[in-house]
Amino acid sequence: MRAPNESRRGAAHPLALALVSLVAVPCAGTTHDPGAGATTTAIEAASVPSDPAPVARVQELDARCRSAIPATTFQEAANALSRVRASIGRLCSIELVGDTPLQWRVSCGADDFFASGQHEFGSPTACEGGSNAFECLGHGLRDMASHLQSVDVAVVGHVDLELPRNARLDCRDLRGEGWAEAPWPRAQRSRDRANERLAWCRAARAASSVRAGLQGVSNVRVASVGLASRWLATRMNPEAEGATCPAPTDPEADVPADGRCQSARRVDLLVRLAAEPSRATTTCTRQGNTPADVLYCLEECAARPEASQSALSNPSPFLAGTSHTVQPQPGVFVTRSSGAPAVELDAVLRRLQL
Repeated sequence: MRAPNESRRGAAHPLALALVSLVAVPCAGTTHDPGAGATTTAIEAASVPSDPAPVARVQELDARCRSAIPATTFQEAANALSRVRASIGRLCSIELVGDTPLQWRVSCGADDFFASGQHEFGSPTACEGGSNAFECLGHGLRDMASHLQSVDVAVVGHVDLELPRNARLDCRDLRGEGWAEAPWPRAQRSRDRANERLAWCRAARAASSVRAGLQGVSNVRVASVGLASRWLATRMNPEAEGATCPAPTDPEADVPADGRCQSARRVDLLVRLAAEPSRATTTCTRQGNTPADVLYCLEECAARPEASQSALSNPSPFLAGTSHTVQPQPGVFVTRSSGAPAVELDAVLRRLQL
């Protein structure tokens, strides 16, 4: 638990000041006056800090230190991952982020679910518990909901410069799926603008389906990100034979309707499971509520990994900002479900390796 450790170090200073406030002795040299004899500077006690020692805060940190995520929660998360892999593994790749079963990276080829150039689902891809793979992903998480404080999902949509069938593409139907308004001021009939909207529409449709699969689970927070053609732009390499997204051999003959890279028609998801911690069985070997007592307990826990179980921590959040979401660049649209914190987009893209 890195954050509590850092807080522990910060909390020690006011307590230390309270414990040593009367022993600070300023030093000064001596002078000799042949007429008056030797004299020294008077010793004055340092002033006591006026703020009371934060005993309650240190006790809170100690309780957090002695809390751990039960092993059964990790096992349930691993079981949920196995269920989801069995149901949608043929359509999506699923892997852990940071070697913890509490955070997943899911990548799906969008044209396996969407008609090319549209955000609506194509023919249903049935799986256990849902009518499509995204809904099945949510359903696979629902069984372990009793172990969780919250579920955070960030969905990122991509395109490959297609010519959408509807050049306006304002995705009006998504307003009934939990998104109050489309994140662009007005729809324009342009290939590039339609592709920017298509990326968000795909992400929002998939995010809405994940929420449908998680129906009945409290505190589900979702973000939808349209990343336009950035995925394609960073992978096109005209110099490399067999590149993931090779550039057109003849740019003058580019046919937008054919697209440039089928693998860029995709939706990536970052799933974070915030587990419910429980109190560890270890207790402090020293009793009392004085500043010295509580500081001793906190330091004891920090020095004993078997007490703090710091390896069993929740993944750091990516829906944690305190300010409103800022659009990182024109054409990249970010929205979040009602009540969700702001999106830390850099953290999302870094964990998705985008």
